[in-house]
Amino acid sequence: MAGQQRQSIPESQTEAMGCLPALARLAWMMFGNLALGLCAAFVAKGTAPVVMDVAFFAVAIGLIAVRHVDITKFKGQTADGKPATLADWRRYALMMAVISAGLWAIARLAASRGWM
Repeated sequence: MAGQQRQSIPESQTEAMGCLPALARLAWMMFGNLALGLCAAFVAKGTAPVVMDVAFFAVAIGLIAVRHVDITKFKGQTADGKPATLADWRRYALMMAVISAGLWAIARLAASRGWM
């Protein structure tokens, strides 16, 4: 045993995940998407149209910002646990912008046609 050296554990595995990084991860993966869906439902119902439009896009932009902070400040990971890069963030931001714009357009169409 005296001749054996201890294997070092990578630093990322020894760091405990703090509360703020965990909240940021939950925000962009789950709660933010739920909030975006709820805003879209209110837009579709025609409830306070201008206010809900602003809230909808504020949530969408907020999700993109939280994901950026998650990657740059908290050493964020992808959904499958790999270290995330700014290239991952750019893909996420583009995908979020396209999906949000499409969802908002559908919600506004639903509001104008009285579907809800």
